[in-house]
Amino acid sequence: MPNRFFLLTAFGKDRPGLVAHVTQLVFRMGGNIEDASMTRLGGEFSMMLVVGLPSTSSGARLLKALPSLQRTLRLALNAKPISRILAHVKHQSQATHLISMYGTDRPGIVYKAARALSDRYINITDLNTRILDRSGKSLYVMLLEVQIPSRTKAAALRRSLERLGHSLRLDVTLQEIDPVSL
Repeated sequence: MPNRFFLLTAFGKDRPGLVAHVTQLVFRMGGNIEDASMTRLGGEFSMMLVVGLPSTSSGARLLKALPSLQRTLRLALNAKPISRILAHVKHQSQATHLISMYGTDRPGIVYKAARALSDRYINITDLNTRILDRSGKSLYVMLLEVQIPSRTKAAALRRSLERLGHSLRLDVTLQEIDPVSL
């Protein structure tokens, strides 16, 4: 069982092999990837890993190995020690709903949506945006996985999201997520 945990972040120009190189380092340290999120944003690749390591010395070795790997792969790398509790919070923060927003891109969409959700104590657990080209026209798409408090009334939330969509000139939908236990 790991006794030392780190949040390992890496980002840089996207190319094949980045995931293999970074995860190889974790493997060579005797570590385990407890949780991960990786994605390409524009031409950049970004990853966040919660890594469990077997000992304090392997944590020190990981930190010592990062500058060399950073130079070799031309990545920005960082490792931050985190507690066992933070490393295993994932089951408590499972999303309950999916919100999708579609329309014309304009500044402030992410901020205004995030502010409206925050004001209702709704936690965003995952957020992705894309601008898609549809027949020569751009379509802005934002998908949010959110955790809605049980005390929130669905009808009131739907009305609030409709108002938000109207103010942003976006189509907004809310759907419940059937929880999946992994």
